[in-house]
Amino acid sequence: MITRAPRTHLPPTLAIAAITILAACTAATPASGSAGPPVPAGAAPGEALGALPGVEGFSYRTEDGAVHGFLAGANETLDGEAEVRIVQAAVATRGSDEVSLIAFGFPGATDAAAVDYFARVLDDMEDGFGAGSQRGLGGGAYLMTGDGQSVVLGPWGRTDGDLVFLFALGPTGITEQLAAAILGIEG
Repeated sequence: MITRAPRTHLPPTLAIAAITILAACTAATPASGSAGPPVPAGAAPGEALGALPGVEGFSYRTEDGAVHGFLAGANETLDGEAEVRIVQAAVATRGSDEVSLIAFGFPGATDAAAVDYFARVLDDMEDGFGAGSQRGLGGGAYLMTGDGQSVVLGPWGRTDGDLVFLFALGPTGITEQLAAAILGIEG
């Protein structure tokens, strides 16, 4: 189970500082796979899958196709300074639209270091995506859009005492809608 970190509506610098402070106050919970049964390969529309909550109209299937590219990029960015751990990876489907989802963290990193690593990964993704990120989803995440695709990156909560972040990539509109539901952002 992942506990949700509170959301803010502050400028980016203050928001990162607030996330760090709030995350330090959030109680840790065990990882979804560490104390329970293994995660199934898929979930019907509206049903949860491992750490991912059920979202009306979306079904999930586990997927690691995007994980290798994500890990390679994040590891190159951090250049051995930190380990990147995948908490959950899946593809969410609604109709013919698919959104890749990766929940990730930096095991053993302090909250301040995890936020710094997240910011560095985000910065590198901006370069790779060819678009700058903007605060979106009510200030609860960073968005990049281009060519009908969106990337959403945002703080999600905690597992095993470490901060967890969400990466979502898919068609513009549906990706933001799904990420907002997963992150618990009302809008």
